[in-house]
Amino acid sequence: MEKQLVDYILAQHAEADAFEAEAPGNWMGRLPGPEQTAYWADRAPTGTLAEFKRIELEEDAYYSIAEAYSKSYGRSFNFSSMSDDELEACIKNACEQIQAEAEAEAAFKSAEDQQMNDLAAGLNVDRKTLDRWLETNPEWFDLAA
Repeated sequence: MEKQLVDYILAQHAEADAFEAEAPGNWMGRLPGPEQTAYWADRAPTGTLAEFKRIELEEDAYYSIAEAYSKSYGRSFNFSSMSDDELEACIKNACEQIQAEAEAEAAFKSAEDQQMNDLAAGLNVDRKTLDRWLETNPEWFDLAA
């Protein structure tokens, strides 16, 4: 195994140790140690840091696309034929899509919450009362709205 990869693994272990020492309850996963040769022979067959980082980049691209769109769409890519820049662009685009969806969902939830507050005000009840009514009789909302 290349010394650069060993140093990378040990640096990640040191980072995890430092993070866990910062505060009680902190936990951070660690890469398997460099002495776990069976794992590393499968994970990075040539044993180089460059190969390991490339594999990680391809996996990041797949999982980002799978999260943003779908696993089947992620499987449709030939990541091994793509350049690092192309992979990073895929990751960036997928992450932007994930962020946009999260923002749209938050906006929808906020609008829905405002609609419920307006309905409660229109009925001259507090929100807890309205929520209780809806829990006991969900069809009530259709009648009130």
